[in-house]
Amino acid sequence: MTKAVRSLRKKFLRWHKTIGLVIGIPLLLSVVTGLLLQYPQIFSPKSETIFAITIDPLQSTHWLKGTDLGLYHSFDQGMSWQESPLMWSPGSIRKLVFSPDNSQVVYALGSDGLLVSHDSGRVWEMVHLILPDEFGWGELLDLSLEKEGVFGLLTRSGMALSTDGGQSWTVQYRTPPVPGAKVLDLIHDLHTGYWIGPSGSWLVTIVAAGSLLLVCSGFTLVVLRRKKGSKKRD
Repeated sequence: MTKAVRSLRKKFLRWHKTIGLVIGIPLLLSVVTGLLLQYPQIFSPKSETIFAITIDPLQSTHWLKGTDLGLYHSFDQGMSWQESPLMWSPGSIRKLVFSPDNSQVVYALGSDGLLVSHDSGRVWEMVHLILPDEFGWGELLDLSLEKEGVFGLLTRSGMALSTDGGQSWTVQYRTPPVPGAKVLDLIHDLHTGYWIGPSGSWLVTIVAAGSLLLVCSGFTLVVLRRKKGSKKRD
């Protein structure tokens, strides 16, 4: 290795460390805040916005409510509330609807997904929505249930109808596309992991945690090398 190459290599490594240190802190903040935004329920703000509330048709003292942070149920007509644990976050809960065919089945529509409970809201699971391709991703706004498994779904992208309990959907109305909407949909899908399905948030969490470890270990290596270099000079 010639002297000029060694000098260029040292300059490159020095600039690499400098740039890494400069962008490392903003990157660290970005990763941490992105990770926290995936799970807003870990925060405990003083106030929440209630978007939906319903009463159990089989037990009038049992109420359910949906907020921008999660799902809650009460067994004393709303005097006290307990949070319902969720394995997946569907976003802000916009609608709570009991099935007209089975009073123990209740659906909770979130801005990013649909949940269903078969025991009047004690345990919830995600419903995998297979919407038409032309819909893309659109914020979920409203849900209507009729007898014999007929569903009506309203999203930012339009309206869809299902006659098989939400297993398949047909477009009833398509909202005129907004310029750049596809790019925004792609960005949303990549950021939240929505394109994978319910497991997407776990993938985003793993990637974010790995990035966090990578940045922290990089800082540690820089510090250790500097300490090692200073000891050699001493």
